[in-house]
Amino acid sequence: MNQNTSLTGSPSVEQTAQGPERESLGGIIVMGLGLMMILSVGVMALFPTARDTDAASLLSASFGIDGGLPFGLEPVRAVSFATGEQLVLFRDPDRSSEEANAPRWLPSKSGAGWQIRFTKAKVKKQVFDWSTIPVAEEGQPPAEAALALFSSKTAKKVVQAQFNGIHFEDVTQLPLAGKTVPVDAGHLDWGQFDAPYIHLRHYGRDATGPGFWDTLRVNLTSGSQARILYLRWPRGQAGHKDHALELLAALPTEEPV
Repeated sequence: MNQNTSLTGSPSVEQTAQGPERESLGGIIVMGLGLMMILSVGVMALFPTARDTDAASLLSASFGIDGGLPFGLEPVRAVSFATGEQLVLFRDPDRSSEEANAPRWLPSKSGAGWQIRFTKAKVKKQVFDWSTIPVAEEGQPPAEAALALFSSKTAKKVVQAQFNGIHFEDVTQLPLAGKTVPVDAGHLDWGQFDAPYIHLRHYGRDATGPGFWDTLRVNLTSGSQARILYLRWPRGQAGHKDHALELLAALPTEEPV
């Protein structure tokens, strides 16, 4: 690839399926509420079987990495799928435990609530002002990450699903149940490449009420196989692309040979 060009296609711990024959990439990479939502349903359905493998060997052979990543992110699991996909999960054990410390939405404090409005079809649509959800803090590094490699057979489909068709929306008028919306998008410097990224905010509800989780994905595809970096922050903490830049500096641009 020429220099200074864009790359192709400009709740916590792992959860597995009921059996090996049903284990999917999406089932493997559930970390908090984050990486489950990062991959689209279409992508998750691509992988029927998987097996655990040595993280150090997979990182070296598939990503050219020896050891962990910046911000105390250490590999905690590596998975190879029968269809050629590979995945390595990283976690900072200290920061990934901060979920319980996230701020909670308090109606009496924020003054926010939900409302009902009618669409053109006269169907009631419950919406909520998600801009009232408090942000715990900004500037903190991600607590979890994943490096995923997709085979040449599925690479184009994966990149299109992960980086296209996402639109900015008014967060004061999102569904009451929540929704995933982009916060920022663009390109990041990665050696001689410009790597496309999307910063997402996943609004949703659990037993404690409404909240959000930030994730960021970076397209590292430079050849026939799609490589994607995923980052997740603890509940209520705002992510930022600058942390992705620091992580990219630790990732080689050349495909391992």
